[in-house]
Amino acid sequence: MGRFKKLCAVVYLLSCVVALGTFAASLFGPAAGRVEALLDKPAFRIVLAVCLVICALQALWVLLRVIIERPEPDCVRIDAAGEVQVALTAIESVARAAAREEDVLVEEVRGRITGRDSSGVRVAIDAIALTEAGLDDVAQRMRQRVEAALETMLGTPAASVRVRFLPSKTTTVTREV
Repeated sequence: MGRFKKLCAVVYLLSCVVALGTFAASLFGPAAGRVEALLDKPAFRIVLAVCLVICALQALWVLLRVIIERPEPDCVRIDAAGEVQVALTAIESVARAAAREEDVLVEEVRGRITGRDSSGVRVAIDAIALTEAGLDDVAQRMRQRVEAALETMLGTPAASVRVRFLPSKTTTVTREV
C-alpha cells in the first residue's frame, strides 16, 4: 500500500473514531453532558462536520467501487473481436510445463490477465533452486522458455514472465541413538 493510501486510511479511521465516539458518548454513559458542552462550541462542531464528511466520502467511494468494479477476467482474448479466448488455467499449465528446469522445483505459477481488452498476460513463477550457482542464468532461461511457449500457444507475444527464487524450505533433523 502506498504512502498516500496509508495516510488516507489513517485519516478515515481517525474521523470514524471521532464521529462514532461523539455519537456514542452523547447517547450513552456519564459523559453525555460533557459531549453536549463540546457540541455547543463552534470549533468542535466544525471538526465533527469535517469528520462526518470524510466518513461520507469514504462510504461513497466504496459504493462506487462496488458498483463500477469489473470482474477479474479469466480468459485472454487473442484477437480484437474476442472470438478466440484462452483460459488462464491453460496458460498457467503451459507456463508450468515450460518452466521445468534441472535442479529447480517450480513451487507456484500465477497468471494475471492484463490490458483493457484482456489481450495480455503476466505470469509469475515462484521456484526453489536446489543449487546456488548461476541463478540469474537459470531464471533467464526459464523466462525465455515460458515466453516462447506462451507465444507459440497464443500466436502472439502477449506474455510477460517474472521468475522469483524462494528460499529452500527443507530442514535436516539429526538424532543420536
